[in-house]
Amino acid sequence: MPGLSAKKPTTTGTSMTHTTQLKPLALLVAFACTPLLAQQPPTSAPLQQQLAQQLVPKQSPALRAQKAPVEPMPAALLQKKLQEDQVFLKHSQQHLRQQDLSTAPQSYALAAAQPCDGVVSGYGNKTGQALVDHILASPNECINDLFSGDANAINAFSASKMTFVANATASLARSYNASGSDVTLGKLFYFLRAGYYVQYYNPTQIPAYPSTVRDAVRGALDALFANPSFYTNSELNGANIQDALTLVDSAGENARYLYVVKEWLQRFNSSYASSFNMRGAVNQIFTILFRGHYDDSFKTATANDSTLITRLGQFARSSWMLDTDAAFLQENAAAELARFLQYPNAPVHASVKSEVGSILRQYSMTGTGSKVWLRAASSADYYGYCSEFQICGFATQLEAQILTQQHSCSSSMKFRAQQLTSSEFTAACNAVTQQESFFHQFLKTRTTAVADDFNTSLEMVVFNSSDDYGQYAGLFFDIDTNNGGMYLEGNPAASGNQARFIAYEAEWLRPQFEVWNLTHEMVHYLDGRYNLKGDFAAAKTESHKTVWWIEGLAEYISKKNRNDTAIAMARSKQFTLSQIFGNTYSSGTDRVYRWGYLAVRFMFETQPATVTRLLKELRAGNYDAYLAIINGLGTSLDNQWLAWLNTVQSNDTLPQSAIDETGGTTPGTGGLQNGVAKTGLTGVKNLMLSNYIDVPAGQSKLVVSQAGGSGDADLYVRLGQAPTLQAYDCRPYVGGNNETCTITNPAAGRWYIGNYGYSAFSGMSLTATYSASNSSQPNACATQAPVDYVQVDAGKQYCVIAGSSGSYSYFYLYNSVAGQKLKLDLYGTGSGNADLYYSAGSWPTSSSYQLRSTSSGNNESISTGALAVGWHYIAVHANPERGQTTLVISKQ
Repeated sequence: MPGLSAKKPTTTGTSMTHTTQLKPLALLVAFACTPLLAQQPPTSAPLQQQLAQQLVPKQSPALRAQKAPVEPMPAALLQKKLQEDQVFLKHSQQHLRQQDLSTAPQSYALAAAQPCDGVVSGYGNKTGQALVDHILASPNECINDLFSGDANAINAFSASKMTFVANATASLARSYNASGSDVTLGKLFYFLRAGYYVQYYNPTQIPAYPSTVRDAVRGALDALFANPSFYTNSELNGANIQDALTLVDSAGENARYLYVVKEWLQRFNSSYASSFNMRGAVNQIFTILFRGHYDDSFKTATANDSTLITRLGQFARSSWMLDTDAAFLQENAAAELARFLQYPNAPVHASVKSEVGSILRQYSMTGTGSKVWLRAASSADYYGYCSEFQICGFATQLEAQILTQQHSCSSSMKFRAQQLTSSEFTAACNAVTQQESFFHQFLKTRTTAVADDFNTSLEMVVFNSSDDYGQYAGLFFDIDTNNGGMYLEGNPAASGNQARFIAYEAEWLRPQFEVWNLTHEMVHYLDGRYNLKGDFAAAKTESHKTVWWIEGLAEYISKKNRNDTAIAMARSKQFTLSQIFGNTYSSGTDRVYRWGYLAVRFMFETQPATVTRLLKELRAGNYDAYLAIINGLGTSLDNQWLAWLNTVQSNDTLPQSAIDETGGTTPGTGGLQNGVAKTGLTGVKNLMLSNYIDVPAGQSKLVVSQAGGSGDADLYVRLGQAPTLQAYDCRPYVGGNNETCTITNPAAGRWYIGNYGYSAFSGMSLTATYSASNSSQPNACATQAPVDYVQVDAGKQYCVIAGSSGSYSYFYLYNSVAGQKLKLDLYGTGSGNADLYYSAGSWPTSSSYQLRSTSSGNNESISTGALAVGWHYIAVHANPERGQTTLVISKQ
């Protein structure tokens, strides 16, 4: 059973960050000051460097995920991170692939371009000493590719290989001499880290590691920590030991190695702080502390450890670190100290309060040590100690002191800023005003907002620099700040909602004035108000292929036809259009922004009729219909796209729009009613019209017919997703328009219908008719007691308790076979209305889901498509009331 999760403060630093991920996503409960225990995945994500600070979030990580578009960090700031030293090259390859390499130091660009294909396969097929030699001889960044969990990774991280590598690491650690010239030991520790990460997310292919792996890893860590060279102050040593310290957490040995944490808290000084790699290595002790709170043995070990608390306090009050490159370590120490406030019954609690109080007295909110003060105060406030420390309301007070300026461009647009001049306000207002005018002209919105959107005004918050954004934006607006800005739409249907974007001045461009991503963020506001019905979650960025549009349009409208970087990438033909349509926010900066720009520009320049159809569905909030159109396109435009990539130019001309003036009322898209013909369908050659019909459970036949008119349209029918020329459940494929598909005993759910133009056609009608079966339907409630919030399994039936007043009954299912497809059927008799919802990543609701079935009555059906390994979530919703129902889970 998935454990419940609660809000958890995060810790990050100026040079690096560590945050928590909860396993698997659990039912959200009221926020608690003491987090409930949850097993944590290893901290082995390849990229550890970050710039911006984060304060304690106001929401749980689960709630905060993906609530707004997040912009990439500027390349200039990325270069500041990269130029210090090469130790993080191993972590940077993946990151640099997502950035504009022309702005990165040449050495990193070259490294990022080096292929690792042959190296990665070696991790999987080599064993014993040959594997160890391969790890030591190969570029460390190639291990990054193993984090994907592909076949090479599964083969690389078996228990026997992990044991052998760990034993070899122990042998090397005993003789380790930090005066060498290459990162050797660090490669082996990094490999072991990756192993824990891949095993955690692939428990079926790699069962939980046995004690032999644990003992071998302990042996490796023990050997290193006992070696005097472990404390050598050098760039090379920092590179070699960093992953060993992180491995402590990956292996769940946080309690065992607290003595190492305490030793570094005492040893660290200005000499160590002068080394970039040593700063990075020592920062990992805060990862050990931060994530240790999810382990009972750690909580027991620290409950009476006054030495740990005292040393954390001393470290956090070490003023020599203020305003130096080591400042983030001091700030992390303050946050990790204050995190122990969550244990009021621990013997060490009085010492924790005393040390936190000393920090708050030594430093001030806006003066000396303000960043340290804020880290301590944020956690203290979160855990309920604002009165005791006399800091209640400090965030509101600080916001008023930092964002002191207000300036209105119009009745609908206003700025709140930290430090803008009058001329800078004027320039910013001119930029957004011009952008707004062009947007309405190009998108042909007639300045008519989508239904139920009351975001009549936009507040633009501008911090003085990226550092100020990192220090304050998370505290004031509950956002992550390791990015280039964020738009917060809120709930546009709520009266009084305030749309807002948070940005900062590009201090690296001074004396030139620029608010970074100003016009890009403005497009997000306009797109959300005039194109995308509902809030940001309604766009279903993870499942409904909307990211290419959301970010691509913002780039296209803000940059117009001048985008040198994107056009340069176009010549590589690296991605097909169908691949870019599938973008998510995990696809990488280049794909999301540069290639998203190219995709949107291509569609406006070459496919205006299709854009019109897409806008019609988006503006109506028909995201399923939008997805059907995108899926219906399939790969049909890929060849045209690849040819276009050769010719598209970057210049200062303005884009021209040929989309429909009204936003489109294209016939031939949307849902069909049972037995009701849709007439007047018209299509062009090589393009597919998209329709669908929702078939309830218990039907004996589904007949889909197209007829009449002129030309030649081919009929395609498919369950669960839009048909393509290669994938369908029925295709008569005869000449002319008269074609029929008959499906016997059709599965309940959404059946998608495509009318493909073999040649141009017009005047055609389309009808879909289903008829009920006389057979009886399942009734688990006749033999079972009703249940709620239980784990369910495929191949079984469950009696679901009755519900009223819009209540939910939740169920969770663990899928252990990658690619498994499931069918979820709900049956019920009598009065009431039950709706069925499904999500792979969170508990679904009527407003947040991946799949749904919401027919009238109590009979619903969902076909999931191929599932990933992991937890999946089902909700039965009373709309507004329902009797007992039967939930049937079956494999497809």
